[in-house]
Amino acid sequence: MPLGVIRRLLRSTVSRLVALNALLLVISMAAGALGGWVATRGVVEREARNRIELESHVIAVEANRGGLDRALAMIRTKAEWPGSPEYYLIGPDGRTLIGDLQVVPRETGWHFADQPSPRPGVEGLHLLALTQRLPDGSLLIVGEDMERSEAIRDAVFGATLIAGGIALVFGIVAGLFATRQTLRQMKRINVTVRAVEGGDLSARTGAPVHARTDLDQLALAIDRMLDRIDTLVATIRRVSAEVAHDLRTPLTRVRHAVETALAQPDGEKRTAALGRAMAGLDEALRLFSAVLELAEIDAGNARARFEPIDLAEIVDRVVDAYRAEIEASGRHISVRSVRTAVAGDADLLARALANLIENALKYSREHARIDVSVTKHAGTVTMAVADDGPGVTDGEVEEMLRPFGRLDRARRKSGNGLGLAIADAVARLHRGTLIFARLQPGLAVEIRLPRELAETAALNAHRAN
Repeated sequence: MPLGVIRRLLRSTVSRLVALNALLLVISMAAGALGGWVATRGVVEREARNRIELESHVIAVEANRGGLDRALAMIRTKAEWPGSPEYYLIGPDGRTLIGDLQVVPRETGWHFADQPSPRPGVEGLHLLALTQRLPDGSLLIVGEDMERSEAIRDAVFGATLIAGGIALVFGIVAGLFATRQTLRQMKRINVTVRAVEGGDLSARTGAPVHARTDLDQLALAIDRMLDRIDTLVATIRRVSAEVAHDLRTPLTRVRHAVETALAQPDGEKRTAALGRAMAGLDEALRLFSAVLELAEIDAGNARARFEPIDLAEIVDRVVDAYRAEIEASGRHISVRSVRTAVAGDADLLARALANLIENALKYSREHARIDVSVTKHAGTVTMAVADDGPGVTDGEVEEMLRPFGRLDRARRKSGNGLGLAIADAVARLHRGTLIFARLQPGLAVEIRLPRELAETAALNAHRAN
C-alpha cells in the first residue's frame, strides 16, 4: 500500500475509530477468556471433588457391607472403565492391595500429589486425591488427574484467543475497507466543496439518489443545498438584471425631463418637465420599495410580530379602500366572509389581498364581477379573489409568480410584476400557499393558510381575554 494512502488512513477519523474498536475487542476478549479460565478452574475442581467423594463413599459402603475383598473387587471393576479415577488401597497390615501410585498421601483428607511418569518424556499426573480410613483400618485413596480437565480448559482458552485473533484480523480488514470507502466519499465531497469555493456553482457530489450510508445522505443534502444556492444566485442575477432594466425607463425619462427643464426658458414648461422628472423618480422608488419589501418578507423576520387577527376585518378594510375605484371603473365587487382568527401579520396579509384585488381590477374585463371571500375548510382557511377575466394556463402560473414575471398581454399595463410574487411570499411566510384556480370563465387566486394557525390564534385570543 502506498505511503500516502497509509498516512491518509491514519489521519482518518474512521480508521481511528476502527483501531479503538479493535483495541476494545482485544481487551474484552482477553478479559473474558481470563475470567472464563479462572471461573472454570474452580468449577472443574468442585466437580472433581464431588466425583471423588462419591466414588470413595460407594467403595466405603461396599467394604462395610461385604468386607475388604468385596471393596477390592469393585475397585478392579471400576478401574477398567475409560476415564475412571485412580484407586489405591492399603490393607490394615500396611500392605498395598491395589494401585500403582508412586507418591501415596497417607494422611486422611484432601491432597494434591504430583505423580512422576514411569516413561521418560511423558508428563506425569497432577492428582487431586481424597484419603480416608475404612472401618477395618484400611486406607482408601481415590484421586483424579486434574491435567485432563486443565487441558480441556486450556484448549478452550486457546480456542477463544484464536477466535478473537481471527475476529480482530477480519475486523481490521473490514475497517480498512470501510475507511477507504469513506475516504473516497469524503474526497468526492471535498472536491465538490472546493470547486464551489472556487466559483463553480454547477459542481455536485454525484451521490446516488437512494442514499445507502450517512455520507450519501450528507452528499445528497449538500447537492440539494447547492441546487438551492445555484437557484438563488441565478434569481439574484436575473432580478438584478430586471431591476436594472425596469429602472432604465423611468431614469431615462427623468434625465430627459431634467435636460428639458434645464434647456427651457419658460417657467411653466420648466415646472412641467420637473414634474415629469419627479414622477419618474417616484416610479423608481416604488420599484425599490417593492423589491425591499419582497426581500424582507422572504427573510421571515415578520413571524416575530405574528398575533391573532381576524381575516374578515382585513377583507372589509381592504375592499372598502378599493370599492370606489372598482365601481368607478364599471366593475362590481362583492364580499363573502366568515369571521376567522389566524396567527399572522395583518399589514402583510392586507398587502397581499390588495395586490390580488389590483390584479383583478387591472386584467378583468369591463363590467366584470370581482368576488372576495374568506372560507373555512377541513384543514385550511382560504382568502380568495375571483374574477371573470381571461384566466391563465398552467404554463403561465410559474411566470406570474416569478419576481418581475409578466405575461405578454400584461406588458402594456402599468406595474412592475412584483404583486403576485409578494402575495406568494406572504402566503409562504404564513406557512400557506398561493393557489390559482381556473373558473369558467375567469380566475380565482387563493391564499390558503393551515387550519392550525387559525386554531392557535383562537386559543391565544381566548387566553388574552
